[in-house]
Amino acid sequence: MKPFKGRWAPMKPQLIVAFGAMALASATSGFAQVAAGDASSARIGMLFASGQTARAPLSTLTSLVEELDRNNPELKAARREIDMRVARVAPAGAPPDPSLRVGYMGGMLRLPFFPSASAPGSFRQFGLSQEIPYPGKLGLQRRVAATEVDAERWNAEDTRTRLIAELKMAYVEYVYINRSLGVIQRSKERLEQFRQIAEAQFRVGQGLQQDVLKAQVEISMILEREAVFTQERDTLSARINGLLFRPPDAPLDSALAYDASTVIPSVGELRTLVQQNYPALKRDERVIDRGQQALSLARREVLPDFAVNVTSQKFTGDMPWMYGVDVMVTLPVFWQRRQRPMIAEAAAALDSSRRMRDNTLSTAVAQTTREYLAATTSRRLADLYSDSTLPQARLALESSLASYQVGRLDFLSVLTNFLTVLTYELNYEEQTARAGQALARLESLTGLTLVR
Repeated sequence: MKPFKGRWAPMKPQLIVAFGAMALASATSGFAQVAAGDASSARIGMLFASGQTARAPLSTLTSLVEELDRNNPELKAARREIDMRVARVAPAGAPPDPSLRVGYMGGMLRLPFFPSASAPGSFRQFGLSQEIPYPGKLGLQRRVAATEVDAERWNAEDTRTRLIAELKMAYVEYVYINRSLGVIQRSKERLEQFRQIAEAQFRVGQGLQQDVLKAQVEISMILEREAVFTQERDTLSARINGLLFRPPDAPLDSALAYDASTVIPSVGELRTLVQQNYPALKRDERVIDRGQQALSLARREVLPDFAVNVTSQKFTGDMPWMYGVDVMVTLPVFWQRRQRPMIAEAAAALDSSRRMRDNTLSTAVAQTTREYLAATTSRRLADLYSDSTLPQARLALESSLASYQVGRLDFLSVLTNFLTVLTYELNYEEQTARAGQALARLESLTGLTLVR
């Protein structure tokens, strides 16, 4: 290849080679810094080795969870639903209101309640009546309402755990995007150093112009990735602010940190915890209890209700006040058209509640197994990247860069090794985040605190 002619021609080849060596040293130093940064980042990523969960001061994620618990509108609405159900308990067990009657019978030409002695058939009447449901009906109605309160409490807790899981997943993704942007920025700086090395080699006639152009194309592609990651970061920021009931553009705390549990129970233990702690399952169990009580109440509707009337009358003249008491009993002669369908409805609702409970348990157990496998698989991949793949890829890149500097390797091989390191670094951050998100979803199912 002919020496390059033009404004670079007077430059000494020794100076060009020295410049390339300086760039090589800078790039190698950058790799060492990245390796150290990745080693330190692993401490806030997913740590699954046996031991106790790391206890740290109040982290950013913990403070955000507390803020969600205070401010989220959906959670506030769920708690007001509990208040609404509580307000229904006392009226459900209260007896019917009594009825007061006041009456008069007499001539058309006389004022009411002032009959004349010339109208001996006139009288005044006062009465009081009270309906009395069959014993046990009011107690069952009250228990049904109280059970609905318990079911609503568990429903609110299910809403709370779901929202916290959504917040933690969004936050872990936000940390992943920020760390990936850091990787992209460092990689862009390294690739710029490679471009300078390729340009220096080209100036002294030891490289190809296409090597410089290829490096510039890769820089443009990295800028494209950076734009995509920036958009995702802003979207996640708006999502987190929405969960916290903040303005969409409110800034998040710059101290991005979260701690993950170092121990995951076995899948069998997780399934047991689901049966013990899953709020949706607890809610369905309360709905079953409510259905059983509603069925008992429907069966009691066949039994008669009562009513007691007390009446006082006074005719005109010297007739004294007279009192009367009568008792009424309802006769459920149409029970096959009224009470029997009510019993069938309550029985069907109870069976439906049991089926829904079984479906909730089956779905939760399957999801628990899926999230456990996702967490453990991402853990193994993250360990593989950090312990084996990334160190080997970085060594291969350093070796290829040194070989290219002395003319023993083409620039495309260096660029291929560089892109391999970049891919593995991003994959490491992604698998760390996927493991954290799987743990956050396990929290809402098992009641454990695995990410804080």
